[in-house]
Amino acid sequence: MEFRDLIYKRRSARAFTDKKVTMEQVQLMLEAATRAPNACNMQSWHFYAVLDDTLRAKFAEFCAPWASTAPVIFVVCTDGEAILKRFGDRAKVYILQDTALASENLLLCAADMGLNGCMMGAFDKEKCRALLEIPENRDIVALIPVGEAAGEIPLRERKPMDEVVTIIGEP
Repeated sequence: MEFRDLIYKRRSARAFTDKKVTMEQVQLMLEAATRAPNACNMQSWHFYAVLDDTLRAKFAEFCAPWASTAPVIFVVCTDGEAILKRFGDRAKVYILQDTALASENLLLCAADMGLNGCMMGAFDKEKCRALLEIPENRDIVALIPVGEAAGEIPLRERKPMDEVVTIIGEP
């Protein structure tokens, strides 16, 4: 598949079938995430892949209930002690950029395997931290439930390019 086609194929799924993901698929998505560009190659992230049915069911207590129906929920965290020492407060922006790039790699890899996910920011971080026993030095920035979408997901409208893009100069 052409890369451009993959970008258009990716959708944000909010309903999933009962089909499980394989450990190989999980590993491939995590590998894609960790291959993302990042500030000074410091890789200031940590990913949790929650496959356990009982734990995933508990996610409904602190985020959108549909998320807990995905066969895997990735928890995206920062792990930025080294980069914070090097760059100070500026690093907080770099770390968020890094985790966003890694998350998009994960989602594109999922789409390439016929899976869909949805990056979520609206959830109770502290309940998630307690459930998974995530250390305090890691900031939880996103949840990404991934699985086979239940039904077709239409391509959503985007604003016209001239509303969101400014080109300065000529090639």
